[in-house]
Amino acid sequence: MAENEILVEKEGFVATLIINRPQRRNALNTGALVGLGDSLNTLKDDPETRVIVIRGAGEDAFCSGMDLSPGAQTGAPERIKQNPLQYAKDGITYCPKPVIAMIYGYALGAGCDLAVTSDFRIAAEGARLGINPVKLGRLYYHEAIRQFISLVGIAATKELFFTGRFITASRAKEIGLVDQVVPDSELPAVTYALAQEIAENAPLAVQGTKTTITTLAKYQKPSPEDEAEMVALMNKVNESEDFKEALKAFSEKRKPVFRGK
Repeated sequence: MAENEILVEKEGFVATLIINRPQRRNALNTGALVGLGDSLNTLKDDPETRVIVIRGAGEDAFCSGMDLSPGAQTGAPERIKQNPLQYAKDGITYCPKPVIAMIYGYALGAGCDLAVTSDFRIAAEGARLGINPVKLGRLYYHEAIRQFISLVGIAATKELFFTGRFITASRAKEIGLVDQVVPDSELPAVTYALAQEIAENAPLAVQGTKTTITTLAKYQKPSPEDEAEMVALMNKVNESEDFKEALKAFSEKRKPVFRGK
């Protein structure tokens, strides 16, 4: 895995994690996902860090999703016992320090998923957000869909997942996908003002509150039987001919022809 795919910067009680793959619009390969999870797990125990900001390198993209280029999703170390994306998301969820997603440009697919997992989402006016597994012939995993429902409700989740469209920052604010929309030039100031405001509060109280909210949210989980049924359905869809067609169309730079098989 390449070095420096996640950069860590610290100023006062605020740490910034930068997805450093601007040549791929900060798309997530295995190295970036593992690096993000590792960095969050390290900062979790750092007494000098009270708030974490996640952003992408540059101003073109927060994260354009999973890197679909050959070999990008290989090479996870043996110590990672789960899907690397889930490892990174668990790093956000179970880090007791609040995490703010600072969104320039594109936050798509898994990038939108990372933003939803964060505690706050602040977007520049020019940002575009969306999650489009239906355009790739895939069914997204149910835990992530549940997070979207918890954040934006059932109707807006259907809009996002059924259409696969990339929506404007203003539309994202309307449906509750982001908390604030600000002019592009003001995004850093607004983001770090919020981070500083939180950091000035009693850290044990803030961290205890996040942990309590995370624990309470677990009671919304489906039954084991329903969970097994959804996993089986996801596996069926994600092994379909439509998915193979989507991958072929992506490599050939054309629109896929789906046949429902």
